[in-house]
Amino acid sequence: MSIGYSLVNVTRKEQILFSNLPVSTRHEIESNPVSAFMVEWYRKSYSGDEIYFVSDTYEDWPFEAGSRSDLSAYDDVTDKVITRLIDLGLILDLGNEWEDEEEPSTVFIRSLALIKTEQAVTSDQDKFGQ
Repeated sequence: MSIGYSLVNVTRKEQILFSNLPVSTRHEIESNPVSAFMVEWYRKSYSGDEIYFVSDTYEDWPFEAGSRSDLSAYDDVTDKVITRLIDLGLILDLGNEWEDEEEPSTVFIRSLALIKTEQAVTSDQDKFGQ
């Protein structure tokens, strides 16, 4: 079984779980253009925050404050980041790549595509939700 990762921002007590995206492992996240862009955009948007990948298997906790047990209280901002990037015209929502027949509203994989990346990460001073 593969080891899944989330991007954790301990400063803001939130995480990107990559929910409903076709990625889970660190290699998949970093190799997929959309999830890699999400990580880069999020890190640059909050460059002063403590942000690191944390596995769902190992006891890794790269932060001085808090602990892994705190993660359950952290907000999952995956959809919020995706919505912000769609609103900025940086990614395109192509619907769902796959849906479960019995639970299509909760068990699905989104299909997203990058629209443009030039200037996006370096000039976007507008942080989401602020």
